Amino acid sequence: MSDNKDFTQADGHGYILDRNHIAACRLNLQHYLWREALEFTVNPTVHIPKEAVVADVACGTGLWLLDVAKAHPDTQLHGFDLDLAQAPHAAWLPPNIQLHKWNLFDNIPAEFESKFDFVHVRLVVLVLTGENTQSFVKKLMQLLKPGGYLQWDELDCVNMRVRKVNPAIASPALDEIHSLCYSGGRHDWTLTIPEMLAEEEFTNTSMTKFGDKPGLARAFNDQHMLTMEEFAAGMIRVGKHDVANKAFDLIGKAHGESVRGATLCIPRIVVVAHKPL
Repeated sequence: MSDNKDFTQADGHGYILDRNHIAACRLNLQHYLWREALEFTVNPTVHIPKEAVVADVACGTGLWLLDVAKAHPDTQLHGFDLDLAQAPHAAWLPPNIQLHKWNLFDNIPAEFESKFDFVHVRLVVLVLTGENTQSFVKKLMQLLKPGGYLQWDELDCVNMRVRKVNPAIASPALDEIHSLCYSGGRHDWTLTIPEMLAEEEFTNTSMTKFGDKPGLARAFNDQHMLTMEEFAAGMIRVGKHDVANKAFDLIGKAHGESVRGATLCIPRIVVVAHKPL
């Protein structure tokens, strides 16, 4: 997109997306789509011991924690987020789930150092820029007990594409949204997560890629458009109205393209690693 009307405009503004009821619905949809695409909540290669202590960093609406609590009722689960307004009230959570406010750019509270058998993190790609990721990796290592597991789920924007049922379908709006999301490679760092983990001495690191199943391609596309609308609204809040207006215009046009059989597909990656004993 010309004139840098892309996600680099969010740099320096923290979490640019919304935290209202519509944003919570988008996060919940995103959770269920990811679960359907991955076909797991916890990677099968991760061993969760009995009475494990588990952390979910950037826990959002808390659905991942609720899934794990159901599958592993003997675990103690802790969710961390800068803002807990989208999560259920504490009185509505199972007794083995606790939520905590934590800014991932801050130091880890002392009581959580080396506390967790398993740490999960998903979709911090819009918060981290690639320049501040290594310090975040250090904090993930600090959260884990020796021998603990990390699972980090992210988007693969390098292999993002516009997918069509017929190559002849015109998709100028989705093509431009693709360029906006790619943002000159702003998010390419996610494919280097294994190397960043190795630098902090994580071991047994693996990365698995997951594309869009045909039956889910339209659903994921619509979820991406919801994210784009939140991005545009965020641009208005920080005074970048030209960026917002361009995004809203593209989203409206992209809907028609998706009805005709074109979708924005952003593959997912899951990285699993181990903290040495």
